[in-house]
Amino acid sequence: MVSSMKLALLFAAGLGGAAAICPICGGGIQTAAAQPAQVALQAPDTATVRLHISKMTCGSCPTTARLALKRLAGVYSATVTLDDSLGVVRYDPRRVKPAEIAAHLTRLTGFGATILPDTSKTPGGGQ
Repeated sequence: MVSSMKLALLFAAGLGGAAAICPICGGGIQTAAAQPAQVALQAPDTATVRLHISKMTCGSCPTTARLALKRLAGVYSATVTLDDSLGVVRYDPRRVKPAEIAAHLTRLTGFGATILPDTSKTPGGGQ
């Protein structure tokens, strides 16, 4: 059964007309527009947090997670991938904290969200 929150997220994004129940997990939503996307907003003070997102089971789960993340005030962009269960969120650290972002995602979707260490600030780390 599709949760009312997932449907609300899809309708809020303007995707409601193309939604269908996922035949694989029975709980996700497939849409014609379910593809990776980012909001290209620039802000003077931004930070990035990486999240390990658990309990995603189908190809439309990342879209559900991304839409939920983007609904949080202070979040500029969110990219979520199923293959590595990774969410990358660009946000305004004056308005929202990483723990609030993770809690928001879990509250709206039921997915687990764990903040990953920032490897870009450790010696020898980074990408």
